[in-house]
Amino acid sequence: MVDNPRKAYGALLVMIAAAISGVIIAAGFVAPEFIMDGNSFWFFLGAVAMMIVCALISWSVNLPYIITEEFTSNGGDE
Repeated sequence: MVDNPRKAYGALLVMIAAAISGVIIAAGFVAPEFIMDGNSFWFFLGAVAMMIVCALISWSVNLPYIITEEFTSNGGDE
């Protein structure tokens, strides 16, 4: 179980948002003609902006340490 749920699940939410943004950005490289049509371009730009925000949050709060500290097992139930 996590010690600090707000910190743990907040960090997990940032990681999920970054993963979803990464998939959208990757789709922009795989199918650029689809991304440049209509509203998909704005989703792509939003994903780029979200990835930058997630990177800044990760850097400012040491996100890998929080994920490791909160979600790794300490050898059993405590």
